[in-house]
Amino acid sequence: MPYIYFYTLGCKLNFTETSTLKRIAKENNFDVTIDVTQADVIVVNTCTVTQMADKKSRYAIRHVQSKNPNARIMVTGCYADTDAESLKQISGISSIFGNAEKNYFREWLSSSPISEKKHTSSFFNAYSLGDRTRSFLKVQDGCNYFCSYCKVPYARGKSRNASIRELVNEVHEIETHGIKEIVLTGINIGDYGHSTSETFFKLIQTLEQETSIERFRISSIEPNLLTDEIIDFVLSSKRFVPHFHIPLQSGSDEILSAMHRRYSAQLFADKINYIIKKNKETGIGIDVIVGFPGETEALFNETMELLTVLPFSYLHVFEFSERKGTPAAQLPNKVKDSIKKQRSEQLHKLSQEKHLLFAEQNIGKIRNVLIERKSKEQRLSGFTDNYIKVSLPYQPETINKIIPITLIKWDEDSKTMIGEI
Repeated sequence: MPYIYFYTLGCKLNFTETSTLKRIAKENNFDVTIDVTQADVIVVNTCTVTQMADKKSRYAIRHVQSKNPNARIMVTGCYADTDAESLKQISGISSIFGNAEKNYFREWLSSSPISEKKHTSSFFNAYSLGDRTRSFLKVQDGCNYFCSYCKVPYARGKSRNASIRELVNEVHEIETHGIKEIVLTGINIGDYGHSTSETFFKLIQTLEQETSIERFRISSIEPNLLTDEIIDFVLSSKRFVPHFHIPLQSGSDEILSAMHRRYSAQLFADKINYIIKKNKETGIGIDVIVGFPGETEALFNETMELLTVLPFSYLHVFEFSERKGTPAAQLPNKVKDSIKKQRSEQLHKLSQEKHLLFAEQNIGKIRNVLIERKSKEQRLSGFTDNYIKVSLPYQPETINKIIPITLIKWDEDSKTMIGEI
């Protein structure tokens, strides 16, 4: 039986798709190995979200080559879609196929010839099973938004999705593996429905009604697509957890316009305040980009001022990375790297302050925690429904169970909440 090794970079969606590629490989009589030197075939699933991601993808390919020069190397993912010509310059790669061609992975494995045509209208169904407590379920792919800084629409194609019926069946399949939590993921999940004339709201309603998985979590969703009816449904649900991740990118309307974002800072603020008014203990994560071309100190301060007054629990901060072929790459008034770093540090500091405040507001509360794994300190860890990491005394019988935990105190060194059963 031949051995196959997978190396994955980038987002949760990539890791979700790799998990499915592994299952396809096993179905086709491959043995998945974690030893790259043992592999007959190596699959590198690449990312292209930043210049650094491109660099890491090229490094990963050369690294596995150096470890196993005799293996057949296959490269897929977003970098394979956006810059296959660069990959062709790397000797030793036997196959390059984009995200849409993941549907034809069986044929790639057997070395069958594949049409050069991009099948960008096809949808590659995927879910992860690597973590026995949590699964990521891909519900949507592609994006029609074309934000001025982003290469993802060029890599992933137009917005498309699996049908609600397919996704219900996949949830039933995931349930058979003892999974307790499913995270709904995609590129722009709020835009769900282009392939099937369905809606994201209808999807989550149906999953609640027709499945029995204990916990659902929604991954990142655009603020203009996060409707009041979705918020109301999630916050009244027994199984969709009170946790949203919502990209802001900038608190300046001038920068949002230059980014081709589809909302204003005020709409974003209204959305956050609506959530907190409904349930002040809801976990809210926010994405922010610093150093977009034209972001003056005054415009950055608009972001800082907005985020200082908004209630949320954490930030994901990104320094703007110029991507060749995007409109933002042609914009004047570039921001120096040193200034990007300084602004990033300011936002990271604010994120720490907000997360500490959010954690302290939860001390003394009892929240449901999915117990996931043992830490190096012989303790267990897991996440509350509203996404606070919790550390617990080691009780192995609780692993992969959702149980009520009393939140005792915040440990600043480990950035975790100490909890008791």
